[in-house]
Amino acid sequence: MFPEEVEKSKNNTTTKPGKENSTEVSKFRLVSLINAAGNVLEKLLINRIMHHIYSNNLMNPNQYGFTAKMYATDAALAIKEYIEEGMRGGHIAILVSLDVKCALDAAWWPSIPNTLKDFNCPENLYNLAKSYFGGRTAILSTNSIQIEKEVSKDHPQGSCCGP
Repeated sequence: MFPEEVEKSKNNTTTKPGKENSTEVSKFRLVSLINAAGNVLEKLLINRIMHHIYSNNLMNPNQYGFTAKMYATDAALAIKEYIEEGMRGGHIAILVSLDVKCALDAAWWPSIPNTLKDFNCPENLYNLAKSYFGGRTAILSTNSIQIEKEVSKDHPQGSCCGP
C-alpha cells in the first residue's frame, strides 16, 4: 500500500510567463509536489509495470507518446510511410489529428487499475497501483489559508506515473 504521507501533494501556484497582467484564472500554473519517498516509490512502481508490459508484448506498436525511444519524429515518419504506401497503391488517404486539451488531467483513474488487471499484471503491482489511485489528497496553501481535498484525477507535477 502507498503510505498516506506519500499520497499527499503540496500545491503552490505560479503565474505563467507572459500572463502576469491577465485576469484569467488560466494564468496560474498549479505546481504539485510529493515527497522524495513518494517519487522513489512511484519510479519503482512504474518501472515494474512497464517491465511487465514490455516483457509480455502488451504495448501497442503504434504507441509513440510516453514511450521509451519513441519520438514525435518517429510518429511523423510512420504517417508519411503509410500515406506514401497508400498513394503507390492508388488509395486515398485522409488524416485527422486531434489535440485534446488537458487530456492527461482528465484521465479516468478507475480504468488504469482495470487495464492492469486485464493485462494480468502481477497482483502485488496491481494492488500497489490501485492503492496509488485511492485516497490521494492535494493541499493548497496560501498566505492565510490551507485547504486539503481528496483528488480523483490529474497527477502531481513531475510524477513519473502521470503520463
